[in-house]
Amino acid sequence: MAVDNSWRWIAWLILGIGGLILVGGLALGLGSLRHVLHGERADGEVVEMRREGDMYAPVVRFRLPDGETQTVTDLASGAPDFAVGDRITILYMPQDPRDFRIDTFDRLWFSAIFVTIFGAFWMLFGIVAWALSRGIDLAVMGETAFTVIAAGAGLIGIFVLWSAAELYTGGVRTEGVVLENRESRRTESETVRRADGREVERTVERISFAPVVRFTTREGGREIEFHGRGGSDRAFASGERVTVIYDPANPIRARIVSFVDIWLPSTAAFAVAFVFGGAVWLSRRVRRRAKGPRV
Repeated sequence: MAVDNSWRWIAWLILGIGGLILVGGLALGLGSLRHVLHGERADGEVVEMRREGDMYAPVVRFRLPDGETQTVTDLASGAPDFAVGDRITILYMPQDPRDFRIDTFDRLWFSAIFVTIFGAFWMLFGIVAWALSRGIDLAVMGETAFTVIAAGAGLIGIFVLWSAAELYTGGVRTEGVVLENRESRRTESETVRRADGREVERTVERISFAPVVRFTTREGGREIEFHGRGGSDRAFASGERVTVIYDPANPIRARIVSFVDIWLPSTAAFAVAFVFGGAVWLSRRVRRRAKGPRV
């Protein structure tokens, strides 16, 4: 069977990019593992949520065994994942206390897992391209790739649904107020068909809005600020009162009580799993029919 050289070079390119991304994800994970295995632990407190443009960076204070106080700033994120007054655990390297990690799953492992999964998808598509270069049945490779995507989306959906259900049934409800609608802009290219049938490329600007909500906890009277789910329009007006549900043990884990904020993420994940899984089922059924009944 002849080898398609063009697909082979494409495969090597995609596999190379995916491999580099995977290495980056593993490097992030090893950095966190180094702090877990060799770092010293200290109790810290979030003393400020510093806003840097559209990003939020927690400023943390903790004390070393000799009594010296360290005030450090962690990496910023697009939405606040801590609130002022949060008590947290710090993992720091004894030889350099400013080399630290906040001891939460998201801060230690989320970036590494995200980058690794992203690299794995590149590798998956690289394997598909390699299979094409070897003349392997495209339908079989497509089914394999779609099965992996469906399984991954299903697992994500189960995890997100479990988390949402836990918050919905065990959280505390209170009233919050919408402070503002955070506006995010991005540009992307799209293909449109004109009335004469010609297709043209154009650049469009997409705008999305996310409500910034503040509420006061019932337990200690702490003021908490969090972001609701973003959308293409302003679902809430500034100053509007909304019902909020939050985790009393971790008040920054809060949601507006609505389908979009609580249930939409798991619904979207299950929808992806259903579409890709359904495509696999349909493809296999069509191929079985094409082969005809066994004699």
